[in-house]
Amino acid sequence: MDHPHADAPPLPARRPRLLGRDREVHEVLAAVDAAAQAVVTVTGTGGSGKTALALEVCHRLTVQFGRRWFVDLTRVEHPDDVAVHVSHRLGLRPGRLDPDQVLVDELRRGPALLVLDNCEHVLDAVAELVGHLTAGCPELTVLATSRRPLDVPAERTVPLAPLSVTRPDGSPGAAVDLLVERARAAGADVVVDPRTTPALIEICRRLDGLPLPVVLVAHRLRGAGPAEVAEQLATDLTLPSLRGGAVHQRTMTASLDWSLDLLTAPERDLLLRAGVFVGTFDAEDCRAVCLPDAAPAAARDLLARLVDHSLLVADTTTDPTRYHLLAVVREHVRRRTGPALHAETVAAHRRHLVGTVGVAARTTPFFTRIDVRRIEIMHDDAVAALDRAVDDGDTTAVVHLLMALMRFWRVTGRIRFGVERIAASTPGLDGVELALVRLIRADLERVLGLLDDAEEHARAALATIRSAGPALAPALPTATGILGTVLADRGRYDQARDLFTEVFGLYDPAEDRRLHAVWCATLGDIELRAGRHDAARTLLLEARDVFSGQHDQPQVWLAGRVHGQLGVLARHRGELAEARELLVTGLDELAAYGALAEAAPLVEELAEILAATRREDDAAECRRAAAGMRRRVGSPHAGDDEGDEVSLGIAAVVRLVRDGAAPAGDEVLTPREDEVAELVAEGLTNPQIAARLVISPGTARTHVERIRTKLGVSTRVQVARWVMDKYVDRRTP
Repeated sequence: MDHPHADAPPLPARRPRLLGRDREVHEVLAAVDAAAQAVVTVTGTGGSGKTALALEVCHRLTVQFGRRWFVDLTRVEHPDDVAVHVSHRLGLRPGRLDPDQVLVDELRRGPALLVLDNCEHVLDAVAELVGHLTAGCPELTVLATSRRPLDVPAERTVPLAPLSVTRPDGSPGAAVDLLVERARAAGADVVVDPRTTPALIEICRRLDGLPLPVVLVAHRLRGAGPAEVAEQLATDLTLPSLRGGAVHQRTMTASLDWSLDLLTAPERDLLLRAGVFVGTFDAEDCRAVCLPDAAPAAARDLLARLVDHSLLVADTTTDPTRYHLLAVVREHVRRRTGPALHAETVAAHRRHLVGTVGVAARTTPFFTRIDVRRIEIMHDDAVAALDRAVDDGDTTAVVHLLMALMRFWRVTGRIRFGVERIAASTPGLDGVELALVRLIRADLERVLGLLDDAEEHARAALATIRSAGPALAPALPTATGILGTVLADRGRYDQARDLFTEVFGLYDPAEDRRLHAVWCATLGDIELRAGRHDAARTLLLEARDVFSGQHDQPQVWLAGRVHGQLGVLARHRGELAEARELLVTGLDELAAYGALAEAAPLVEELAEILAATRREDDAAECRRAAAGMRRRVGSPHAGDDEGDEVSLGIAAVVRLVRDGAAPAGDEVLTPREDEVAELVAEGLTNPQIAARLVISPGTARTHVERIRTKLGVSTRVQVARWVMDKYVDRRTP
């Protein structure tokens, strides 16, 4: 039978403003323009705004396509009904004819745009239909939205990341703009000012910047202030619902349930168990914790399928690939863990704790750069495992985790965070375990200048360890040495020397030369501060000789301290050129760890040398940098200049001293770092950068920190300014 030609019905109304999606809109438009025939699929997790983006693009393609159809597939329940439903939406009545062929006959008559919205639940049928249509219609463009790609030939996929929560200068981003706009439209009297802005940003951050949760929460602002709503979300991510529209788009719970219902049983079980992870994980981590009886290949396959469903984010730039769940997804799958999976989830939590303790325990006594990278990757999960161990009363796990994390916090300058976590983990500990935790707490408190607390905890720990006898003999040198350093910080140098005389009698230097170097370096620093320069030089040179001979080992962070201390000594001797070189060498080594606590006093020493050589401006820059480093560590000695944003990082100080200039940017950033810097300039947060580049939030955070260090800046707005300057330089003839 004949069928009449279809006239495209009016498109659904577009939103007045599609906030924060300019890049994605242009990316889809570019993909459509790239070829006469195109299949473009917009993918993303539930609530990311795929439908709104598709509508915006469809409305913008009026000139290119006189015939455009928008087909919502939400209500199609059976795959066999897809082609018939599409035909009916195009005004065609196939009758007994093949609906695929009827569509081909219609869509081959000239340029046409067919938008297929919400394809994920009938994905195979949609993919088959699109294959038939594109094969028979040379001027057809298909734009699909789905939580999974169609996986058809010539498909271009545009993943939809969350909206930006803040801009480069820290001001509210597109997610906050959407929250305020929808709240006001719902009748809420929302004022954006310095008082409310932090709470509005916190609301959007807790919702991952996903548009649907933001829209849903906007309605709460009719009856509660931003601070109150933010506080509610801190303990409960249950979201309200909307009336009208597709059922799976009225609530975030329904949207995510829609996604989970599309999974196979093995996929769903793995996702529910993966909620145990807080940070990133690789396939082997996942297999060990969630699928202990599965083959490695099976675990990798299931993870890949969850990535396809837009329920997991994969960072393929790492080796091995690492995965993570958005916070809203993670909280939802944890709520979905019912009685049938409860026992297995408890077992997964236990395996996660045991595995995290095992990884943490593999750190070396001297904490190399490899150890820093390992803990950086697992840090969020290690902290979560620590909280779980405290809740479970697993004191052995608490101590093991704290021993590894303490060194990480100490080396990378997370000093105040470490003290707070240790204090929260102490209840329930006693005896030897409490002594070990007090010991590491004392060392961090010493760095912060909390010397009364540090001495109290160090003395109590040492007394317990001494009374324990041979069982704790290996810990006795460390306990004695930490108390000695605390006393030295209090100016009691004679008492400190007496304790270090005891330390040197507790081990055989020939058996462990690197341990001996650690104590030589520590006592050398004490002698230097006490003004005994000859004794300090002897000890520091002995330590340096040991570290410089460790060519078969990754460089330990203490080597940077030794070179720095030798530089301080050279300055006191009036040898400014040698002092400058030694200080710069030490800072160069410390920069690899981000060791701000150790770097700050060395930068202050460099400031003195620069001032003595008439480089007053550079000296002032170094003083500001040292104060900024102390602020980031949480030191009370940071100075009063806390509002100053201009603060160089360690590597930038090295460049300034060596060459008289901060890093030029292009010379120091890798291609990936350059890409991250441009996204920072767009106003994206670290989680949004991670989603955009398909990397983990931890990796994004590391990139941003390295960019700041390399560029010699302390804020995201300064990174953005550098990006803008770079483009100006490139475009200037």
